[in-house]
Amino acid sequence: MLEMAALKIQKPRRILVAVDISEYASSVVEEAARLAPLSGSDVTLVSVVKMPALTASEDTIDSKELGEEEKELQSLHRSLIDKYFNHSSILIESKVLHGDPAEKICEYAETLDAGLVIVGTRGRGRITSAVLGSVSEKVARDCKRSVLIVKRHVHADR
Repeated sequence: MLEMAALKIQKPRRILVAVDISEYASSVVEEAARLAPLSGSDVTLVSVVKMPALTASEDTIDSKELGEEEKELQSLHRSLIDKYFNHSSILIESKVLHGDPAEKICEYAETLDAGLVIVGTRGRGRITSAVLGSVSEKVARDCKRSVLIVKRHVHADR
């Protein structure tokens, strides 16, 4: 007979929570706020400023526009942390990265040694997803870490 000590379940030490500026961010962070205390995990909120592809006629990126988007994401992180982790003793970190969103989320999950990555989905149909390829689908497919995809909760924006 197996002893209970041998049946320990590995709990994630760090949960990486990927959010963007959409109505789905609250649902994703709400799920992280529910799971983190249960597993004793720290949480890192991450967002990615998508870098535009430069054409041959363009040789610069509008750094002012990118800076504004970064500030908007930092503000979003602060408000989500205040709303969902205000009285929590869990370590919460915030990071804004630059580049391809799915790629950067997966890379950062490796850097943090995240036990779980939580992303949201807009719930697009198969045809739209096949053509566009959503970030959540790319993360689920390419990330070497466990991925939880959260659908938007109706009550998340109360």
